[in-house]
Amino acid sequence: MTAQRVPALRTAVRALRRAGVDTVFGCHGPALRPLYAALADGGIARLRVRHAESAPHMAIGWARTRGLAGVAAVPAGPGAVRVLPGLAVALEDAVPLVCVVGVPGSGGERTAAARDLVRLARPLSKWTVRAEQPARIPWAFREALWIAQEGRPGPVLIELPDEVAAAQTGADGPDAGRHAGEARPYPPAGPAPAAGPERGHPPDVVREVCALFGTENDAYVVGVQDAVRPTDGPGPRRHVIGGRGGPPGWEVPTAIGVRAALAPPGGADRPGMPGGGAAEVVAVIGEHHGFPALAGELALAARYGVPLVLLMLHPALHAPGLAAGDADDAFLTDHVKLVEAYGCAGRRVTDPAELRSAVAWARKEAVSTRRPVLVEVRYDPAERARFGPAAGPCT
Repeated sequence: MTAQRVPALRTAVRALRRAGVDTVFGCHGPALRPLYAALADGGIARLRVRHAESAPHMAIGWARTRGLAGVAAVPAGPGAVRVLPGLAVALEDAVPLVCVVGVPGSGGERTAAARDLVRLARPLSKWTVRAEQPARIPWAFREALWIAQEGRPGPVLIELPDEVAAAQTGADGPDAGRHAGEARPYPPAGPAPAAGPERGHPPDVVREVCALFGTENDAYVVGVQDAVRPTDGPGPRRHVIGGRGGPPGWEVPTAIGVRAALAPPGGADRPGMPGGGAAEVVAVIGEHHGFPALAGELALAARYGVPLVLLMLHPALHAPGLAAGDADDAFLTDHVKLVEAYGCAGRRVTDPAELRSAVAWARKEAVSTRRPVLVEVRYDPAERARFGPAAGPCT
């Protein structure tokens, strides 16, 4: 009698579901097609990420909101090295992250790029593994989920050859043992490890804006830590997704991951999540120079219906003490037109009296359009206190 054969990834996907994973943030790549097909068959959504650098940061935002291991997937190649900053952030901030790298070929046909990525990822990961045989795929995923969450959480990397992933193996029995992939929550959206000084965030402006969120509905603030404090107790709460951040522009993909954790893009609320789909997500972008680097993910957010409020802060063009070179870099890009090119909306604020009305407009616009909305604040560093109170951190 011929033994029953099943797709090698079926049990791996089942382990992901048992671990609470319902969304994977993955870039396009032929080597990942078997994984994406298995995810679709197993009822796990995939957000089509545009840049490999964004995938781990979306998964980190999801993980820090849900309190479970986030999953990212990228194809091997020169661009895959861009996942390394995300691995470093997850390692330093103790965020459970599973990064799957799809590799073309099997056996000894590994590309140099794939070999180098695994070598470079080892110092930035708790564990790296190559699934060399179909029968080892379920074990690799269960082990990765366990290690990512065991002890001090952190990132792991799975190298997945496409020919191995597309193969079939013996009938998959029930999951067993300590590596069965069960959900093992860690504290979500809690205090992040101490970070350095806030980069590019005028505290007075941040305090003024953050005071508008978390009063009627739960709010998740991405991109700040020292200037904004989370709130607790009954009623709406303000959650802070801070930590060490990442490369310039990291706030946008991280905020998309937070939003996806609260409610499926364009779908209903997730049960048990504070605020659910009614919760607001605001990303404070302090490094305006780097915003265009990952702004392409706004197209993903517009496509999937991901409402966000983006707050960008930077000095006015003729602000005293602003170096000429900085002014050139900062103002070659019209950020309002940039977000509009991706199907989103934006507004520029130069008058402190317009700040509250602009934020109120952005909040309503994000809900009505289900897309990101930008409020760009240009301030004079010498007079930035006019944008908000000079009191202590927002509470």
